[in-house]
Amino acid sequence: MAYNLENKALIYQKLEAFIRKFYTNELIKGILFFVGLGLLYLLFTLFVEYFLWLKPLGRTILFWTFIIVELFLVVRYILFPIFQLFKIKKGIDYNQASVIIGNHFGEVNDKLTNFLQLSNDENSSELLIASIEQKAKTLQPIPFQNAVNFKGNRKYIPLAILPILFFAFFYLSGNSKMISQSLNRVVNYQEQFTPPAPFEFIILNKNLTTQEGTDFTVQVKSVGNVVPENAMIVIDNESYFMENSKAGTFEYTFSKPQKNISFHVEANKVSSHNFELKVVEVPTIANLEMKITFPSYLNRKSETIQGTGNAIVPEGSKISWNMTTQSTDKVEWTDFKSKSTYVAENNRFIWSKIISQNTEYQIITSNKSVQNFEKLNYQISVIKDQFPVISIGNVPDSLKVDENVVVGQVSDDYGLSKLQIVYYPANAKDKGFRKTLPVKNDVFDQFVFSFPGNLPVEEGVSYEYYFEIFDNDVLHNFKSTKSTVFSNRIQTLQEKQDDLMQQQNSNINGLQKSLKSQDKQLSELDKLQKSNKEKSSLEFKDQQKVDDFIKRQKQQDDMMKQFTKKMDENLDKIKTEKNDEFKEALQKRLEESQKDLEKNQKLLDELQKLNDKIQQEELFEKMEQFKQVSKNQAKTLEQLVELTKRFYVEKKAEQIADKLEQLSEKQDKLSEENDKNNAENQDKINKEFDAIQEDLKDLDKENKELKAPMEIPMDKEQEKSIDEDLNKAKEELQKDKKKDAKPKQKSAAKKMKEMSGAMEESMAGGDKEQMEEDVAMLRQVMDNLLSFSFSQEDLMKSFKNLKRGTPSYNKYLKTQQDLRLQFQHVDDSLFALSLRNPQLNEPITKEIGNVHYNIEKSLDNLVESNVSKGASHQQYTVSSANRLADMLSDVLNGMKMSLSGSGQGKPKPSSGKGEMQLPDIMMKQKGLGEKMKDGMKKGKESGKKEGEGKEGEAGQKPGQKPGQKPGQSGSGGKDGEGENGQDGEGNAKEIMEIYKEQRQLREALQNELNKKGMSGSGQNAIDKMKDIEKQLLNQGFKNETLEKVLNLNYELLKLDKAIQQQGEEEKRQAETNKKQIDGLKRSLTPALKEYLNSIEILNRQSLPLRPNFSQKVKEYFNVND
Repeated sequence: MAYNLENKALIYQKLEAFIRKFYTNELIKGILFFVGLGLLYLLFTLFVEYFLWLKPLGRTILFWTFIIVELFLVVRYILFPIFQLFKIKKGIDYNQASVIIGNHFGEVNDKLTNFLQLSNDENSSELLIASIEQKAKTLQPIPFQNAVNFKGNRKYIPLAILPILFFAFFYLSGNSKMISQSLNRVVNYQEQFTPPAPFEFIILNKNLTTQEGTDFTVQVKSVGNVVPENAMIVIDNESYFMENSKAGTFEYTFSKPQKNISFHVEANKVSSHNFELKVVEVPTIANLEMKITFPSYLNRKSETIQGTGNAIVPEGSKISWNMTTQSTDKVEWTDFKSKSTYVAENNRFIWSKIISQNTEYQIITSNKSVQNFEKLNYQISVIKDQFPVISIGNVPDSLKVDENVVVGQVSDDYGLSKLQIVYYPANAKDKGFRKTLPVKNDVFDQFVFSFPGNLPVEEGVSYEYYFEIFDNDVLHNFKSTKSTVFSNRIQTLQEKQDDLMQQQNSNINGLQKSLKSQDKQLSELDKLQKSNKEKSSLEFKDQQKVDDFIKRQKQQDDMMKQFTKKMDENLDKIKTEKNDEFKEALQKRLEESQKDLEKNQKLLDELQKLNDKIQQEELFEKMEQFKQVSKNQAKTLEQLVELTKRFYVEKKAEQIADKLEQLSEKQDKLSEENDKNNAENQDKINKEFDAIQEDLKDLDKENKELKAPMEIPMDKEQEKSIDEDLNKAKEELQKDKKKDAKPKQKSAAKKMKEMSGAMEESMAGGDKEQMEEDVAMLRQVMDNLLSFSFSQEDLMKSFKNLKRGTPSYNKYLKTQQDLRLQFQHVDDSLFALSLRNPQLNEPITKEIGNVHYNIEKSLDNLVESNVSKGASHQQYTVSSANRLADMLSDVLNGMKMSLSGSGQGKPKPSSGKGEMQLPDIMMKQKGLGEKMKDGMKKGKESGKKEGEGKEGEAGQKPGQKPGQKPGQSGSGGKDGEGENGQDGEGNAKEIMEIYKEQRQLREALQNELNKKGMSGSGQNAIDKMKDIEKQLLNQGFKNETLEKVLNLNYELLKLDKAIQQQGEEEKRQAETNKKQIDGLKRSLTPALKEYLNSIEILNRQSLPLRPNFSQKVKEYFNVND
């Protein structure tokens, strides 16, 4: 029984094994079906999308259909067999398995089925059991599993391999995009896809990554059947054209990007995918600041430099770096020998170092993303304390500075401390002297020096000198630099005077030539007037001639102005006795001439304007006016030339007399000094006397060239005698016979002294005699002038009362011509007198010219029978003659006073002038007021007794105002000094005495104010004194004059108070002036000031090299030298 059960169980086991193999076979077959059918459907799906480019809805259906189909295949061919294999799902049972087995094994047929039926029979019998046993034994050898053959699945393998081959073909042939793109579109069924363009864009850059702030160029290439001509890159919805580097390749540069940038490329309505340029943050220095702390001895405040790491610092300076950074984790400092790390504080990095030598260094920044990104190279130059620099140059010749002026510039890198001048006699450097000059404690200064200034030097000695400048370098004991050496010979006073004489002679010659040119100009003016007088209008040629004349005249005036200015300046340098009236008057006239020449420029400008406007009548009037003015000026300048020549002849005679006296003393001294009395020294004296003889010849020649030569003694016999004594003395000394030579030396010295004294006495006496002659001549001229004035006035009345057609008309016309000749004689006499006396000044010359002009005009009008105009010009002639008489009266009174106050010799100021103090002047002024009161009483008494009714019509006092009739102050005596008038001889003497005292007080006050430096404050008092002097001469003793004297006393009291208040200020100023260094130019000419300002501006504004570059430049030139 047990045996039967075992066979039965075995049959069942074999059935179970069969079922498992059956479903395993089904699983294998299902996998093949799933792979084959699934891939085929996938290909179908992809091909549908590839060719149709379905819209999202179509792709959605296609996608989900594919998913459903695939799920069905998985369930049907894979999951079902698995579930049945593992009994999860009911599969075939034993009966179905027996059918399959019976169908496979013929010998089994229905045996297995019968076995299963018998086994399942619930009725148990031995027959049934025997039958089951029999069946079991029969079926036991049969391998049920062989009923399932795995090899039968081979026919399904092509179904799976075929789609795989399709996929392999596409990938191997390079058409994988057909599958991948279609798959992508199917998978991403919700996205919008457009059909493929004829080309596409690809990025040629390996990666789209750049550093912050670094330009990045993206390169794009088009791939496809069509090559676009242009492409645009779209960034933040803004399009930019890309550069076409070559066919199909485009470039665009992102300029210093700071953050990530998204972009895509478009061309021909074809758009690329979105790309992104990634920007990596880099370490950046936002602000670099260096604080420089200078060494303490420089006394300089700390400085801060921003934005650069370059610096130029003194040795030993401490530098602190302070940096503000961005995206920076570490900052390092290296001088390429060592490396240091900055101390970090948030985004700031700080580090300090003392610099003692030139340093080239590098600042390196890093962060997590970028290491050693910025490597900034800088340089710190250390400047040693340099030697000071001094540059000395002469003033340009164009400035026309007479003195030997040098202009110096001194500088130092850190500051100056001292400037010295070192001077010594040539070839005697060991005998040098030092003088400290003021200099600013600054890095730059300039100075002007004129050697010797007031330095103690000896005349006639040649000196060499240089300047030495010191810096403030205490550590190196104040380094110094010396200038080049200059040389200068100190002229003797006599040599200076000789040079001035030569210069003035040159100026006089130049002015004489200019006067000759002026005569030609006036002749040219006459021609222009005559040629254009008959023309109704000016032609272009005539205008051109006038223009040429004006240009030449302006040049001529400039030339004459320059010569008169030089003559004036030269006169100022001539040293004469105090208050040389001749020199002062000459200088005053030269200054007035310069002003008149300046006025000429305005008149010429008016002529130019009228000529440009072609206003003929006004032009001729102005030309006539200019002609008259030019004639007056030419006459005045001719007088000045002669007066200046006369002055210099006189001064030269004085110099020669002084030379003779000095040489006489020198000769006498040599004769007494036995040790120095030798032939060599005697020869020097002989040569000096020879030079004096040459000077005497030149003096004689120059004196004879004067239009009115002076009486200068020229004793040729005396000269010859002196010359013989000197030669004999030399011969005796050559023989070493000093005793025999001494008498000759003494004799020569005595004769030279006598010769000098004779010249001085002759010159002094000659001046007084000349003055007396001039007074007499002027009186005679005034008589003639008065006679002319009376005659002209009578003739004028005759013409006014004359009727037309009167036979006497020609007779009166002839009288007018005679009067013209008569005045010409007056003019000639005054001109001759003006060549000797400078008091006959420009106003007198002007009035003479006015008389001439009006006489000529009256004649022209009378000849044309224009009596009214002719009489008008005659009236002007009388007025000008009266004004001329008034002026000549003032001159005559001045000349008389000079004679009365001079005694013997030439006029000199009264003793004590200039020595009086203001209280003395006030006291004497008060005394003069008392004298005037007394004079007024006497004048009134004399007038009542003798002067009543004596005023006649015969003559005019020369001092009367213009327009009054001549002869209203007496009965016809000379010069208006009648016997019985109030200006009679007795009263006039008192007036002249008071006038002289008043004038002396004015000059004393002027000197006192000049000493006090208050000439401006006291000008009011000076002017009042001048008014008093003028009224004394013109009106004598009057109440008005006395009232002005009282007002003057009050003015002097105010002036005295002002001087007292300024006393302390003057004292302080005097102390300050003591500290000023001799030789420095404190008062500079405007031209020199302008020059100094210009070179200072150049020095200040010139772009300086940095000291390290400056040092390199010096090294370069030192090497190349």
